[in-house]
Amino acid sequence: MATGALLIIGSEMLDPLRRDANGPRARQRLAELGVSLSLVARVEDREASIAEALRAALACADVVIASGGLGPTGDDLTREAVARLFGAGIREDLAWADHLRERLAGWGRKLDELGWRQALVVEGAELLPNRAGLACGNWLEREGKVVALLPGVPREFEDILENEVLPRLAARFPRRPEVRVVRATVAGLPEVRAERTLRPWYSRPGVAVSILPALGILEIAFTLRAPPAEGLQELEAEVRGALAEGLGPHLVSLDGAPLPQVLGRALLARGETLALAESCTGGLAAQKVVSVPGASRYFLGSVTAYANAAKVQLLSVPEATLEACGAVSGETALAMARGARARFQATWGAATTGVAGPEGGTPKKPVGMVWVGIAGPGIERTLELHFPLDRASVMELAANALLFRLWRAVEERG
Repeated sequence: MATGALLIIGSEMLDPLRRDANGPRARQRLAELGVSLSLVARVEDREASIAEALRAALACADVVIASGGLGPTGDDLTREAVARLFGAGIREDLAWADHLRERLAGWGRKLDELGWRQALVVEGAELLPNRAGLACGNWLEREGKVVALLPGVPREFEDILENEVLPRLAARFPRRPEVRVVRATVAGLPEVRAERTLRPWYSRPGVAVSILPALGILEIAFTLRAPPAEGLQELEAEVRGALAEGLGPHLVSLDGAPLPQVLGRALLARGETLALAESCTGGLAAQKVVSVPGASRYFLGSVTAYANAAKVQLLSVPEATLEACGAVSGETALAMARGARARFQATWGAATTGVAGPEGGTPKKPVGMVWVGIAGPGIERTLELHFPLDRASVMELAANALLFRLWRAVEERG
C-alpha cells in the first residue's frame, strides 16, 4: 500500500488552535485511493525548515503533498525550499504568466512583480493549473516518489487536489485495495463519550478511524480497506449500525452532511420554516443556516437583539420578564424565540442569550452561561448550557448547540 505525507506550510498554522481545512480532506481523499497518510506536519515559513520537513517526509512516504507557500509575498517560500532540496532552479512558466495577465485584466488589474511570482515553477516540475485562484501548483517526481505543491487557500487546494493530483495518483497506483468511507457528523457529544462507540473499531483489520473535533461538532470518518478487511459491504453496514446505536440522537448524519444542511433537510421535508433571534451569538447561528445553498426555501430571517431595548422592541420580550429574570435566562430565551416566530410568521423560532465574556459574569450567571430557547408547533423548551471558555469559543458552541437542539426538536415532532 502506498503511503503519503502532508505538510501544512505557514507560520500562522503553528498555532495549535488554528484549524487546518486542507488536511482532513486530503487524508480522506487519499485514503479512497489506498494512499495511507503516515505523517502530517505543520511547518513555519522558513526555507530551511520547509526543506528539512520535505526531506523527512520523503524518507517515510511515497507521496508528499505540501499545502501553502506558493503565493506572491516574501514569506511564500515553498518553491525555493523544494528547489534547494533537489538542487534545482526556479523558472517562470510563460503560459501561466500570460494566463494571469488575462485574468487580472478582466478584473481591471495588471500583473505586477509580486503577482508574477505565482507563475514560478520548480525546474523539472509539471505545472498544475489553478481554476480557483492564481498560484499554480507543481508536480514533481523524484526517485519513484511524488511531490505535489498546492496553494494553502482551501478552495484552491481543493480544486487542484481534485482535478489534477488525485487523477494522477489514481493512474500511478492502479492496483490498490477496495476502499469505502463512512463519514459521520455528530453534535452535542464530547469526544470522550464518542470514544466508547469508536474504541472497539481501532483494532479491526482494514479499519481506520479518524476524528476531527470542532466546538460542539465531531466529524468522524471510517476508512474501510479490502484487503486486509473482507466483505466491505457487510462491514460498512456493521459500522453504520454501530454508529447509529452507539451515538443515538447525537448522530446528525451518516453521509458527512454538516448540521446546518441536515437541519435544512428536515425543515424542507416537512414544509416548515425557521426564524432566529440571537443575542450572545451575534448572528453566528443565522450565518451557519444561510451558508447552505437553498436556505431561502425555509429560512425567513433573524434578529440580532443585543440590547434589552432591542429585545423588547423587535422581539416583544416583556419588560417584566427582563426585570424579573434578566436578559440571560430561560424565560428571556423562550420569549425571544416566541418573538422571532411571531415576527416572521415562521413554523419555528429559536434563540440564544448568554454571557460570552470575558467580562460581565456574576456568581449566579458566570461567563460561559448560555440559554437556548425553542418555540414551535406544540413545543416550547429551554436549555441551560455552560461553556467556561474564551468569547469566540462560547459563541461557536452556543450557535452549534442552538442548531442541534432545534434539529432534535424538529425531528422529534416529525
